[in-house]
Amino acid sequence: MDNATRTSSRSRSPYLRFACWAMGFGALPFALWACVSHPLTQPTPEPRQVTDAHITVAPVRHLDLLFMVDNSLSMKSKQDKMKDQFPVLIDALRDSDQTLPDLRIAIVDSDLGAGQSTQCKSASGYGDMGQFQMRGATDCGANADARWLEYTNNQPVNFTGDVSKVFGCLASNVGVGGCGFEHQLAAVEWAFYLVDNKSQLAFLRPEAFLGIVLLTDEDDCSAPQETKMFATLAPNESWSLRCATRAHSCDGVTLAYPTTSAVSVPYDSCHARTDTTCDASVDTSVATDCNPLVNIGQLADEVKQLKGGGTDADEKILVAAIYGTPRPSDTTARPYQIDKTPTTPGSPVAEIYDYWPICYDPDFMPTGSGWDQTAADHGATGGLRIKAFLDQFKPESRLAYSICESNFGPAMDGIGKALAIKMGSLCVPFKLADSSDEPGVQADCRVVYRIPQTETAANGVTTVVYKEEPESLPRCDASRTPDCWEVKFGNATGTADEQKTATLCPAKGTAPSQMINIVRQPGTTLKEGTQVGMQCVTCVDLPPGMDPIKGCDY
Repeated sequence: MDNATRTSSRSRSPYLRFACWAMGFGALPFALWACVSHPLTQPTPEPRQVTDAHITVAPVRHLDLLFMVDNSLSMKSKQDKMKDQFPVLIDALRDSDQTLPDLRIAIVDSDLGAGQSTQCKSASGYGDMGQFQMRGATDCGANADARWLEYTNNQPVNFTGDVSKVFGCLASNVGVGGCGFEHQLAAVEWAFYLVDNKSQLAFLRPEAFLGIVLLTDEDDCSAPQETKMFATLAPNESWSLRCATRAHSCDGVTLAYPTTSAVSVPYDSCHARTDTTCDASVDTSVATDCNPLVNIGQLADEVKQLKGGGTDADEKILVAAIYGTPRPSDTTARPYQIDKTPTTPGSPVAEIYDYWPICYDPDFMPTGSGWDQTAADHGATGGLRIKAFLDQFKPESRLAYSICESNFGPAMDGIGKALAIKMGSLCVPFKLADSSDEPGVQADCRVVYRIPQTETAANGVTTVVYKEEPESLPRCDASRTPDCWEVKFGNATGTADEQKTATLCPAKGTAPSQMINIVRQPGTTLKEGTQVGMQCVTCVDLPPGMDPIKGCDY
């Protein structure tokens, strides 16, 4: 909602009548007292703000779910764990009557070849090119011509049997023969932006939510298509070490290429490079001042463009990664470490430099402080570019899990539940200020319908945009005359309705359990995907030691 539409025909509380709010109140939550009339009087702070939210009140339970599965040599055990626990994700997507949303599920792998290098050479020169992987489709239970799995009206469309088992079979079939220079993020990009893959845009339904799940045990090494970054192999370091030394930066140390000495620094002191990608004229086969990999912000923006870009895109997208990051339960502070590791028998050198794991499967912990190959095979190196990619999305639109966990059940459950909330949440995600002395919390909000419409961009991507109705909905009074809005509050020990609200919308941070309810005329329906835009007076998190103010002290 823009500032021009803030006023409403209904009566307003004194809070929303302050003229100073028209001067960008949302950006100045602690500056309300600047509007007092007596400049010499000590002001009494009233830390409230206006907060916007868009909540779908006619939920669209359509989900397009893309998995990027790393198919490099070390991934077999991790693929098996995902296959075993994928049913947990499916169960988490079910609604209260156990029905699933209308689902589309596609798979891409991390193999895009190695640019102009002769390493990882495939028939196309670019690995699997971001194409949807349906290897062994008929053996897995999918139709021979299926390009993705589709499940509509609680029935399979192009496969037979249980969707979890069919997906698990297909995901396992990507194998572990992919290029060791993994292009995890570019594989998602190529899936929809490569000219040869234009037909895959049909996978994306404009009204559907988009879920992207990355499964990988190494960091992203997405380089431009014609890169020379992989053209030469340094004899004293592993093939993929350059994907760390040339893509990361650490405070106080230089990550050299080729590597000539060991590095051990706190992991939190290192991050992905975000500087400008080298242009085509730069020889990236040698060390460069520019970034030889594709800019992370660009990759994230292209994902957001699949849902129209702008501020609404994150509302329709969830990006989750099961990747190389420390396990929360592992208290060992492992460093960002580059050091020597033994080579295989017959190699010209006995040791080479490599990027050491940042986490290990608890069932395969290293013995001692030296290199342990078995532990490394079940562990993962730090995915700093993966993390930076996730950080391009709002907190409620991203999830991160360690691939080193022995059980992927919690990750699958968390991803499934987050997607279910995206598709059908009526939760109000902020603490509402009480605008009245009447019993209960009397929220002061402007609420309007936002009607979905489709638009097709020049690149062929069809997205949903919203047209805001000009008239606000009134707040329900005692008569609850339709159409009107009300806020329900949850209570785990209250009435059945309050308990249901508490389950559907658990308290988060300072926001209590609360959900919006639209009272409709009996027999009428809203267009699928209709949202309400809420603009409410909300409470600001206060500094330590500051007492809650009236209206926010509940």
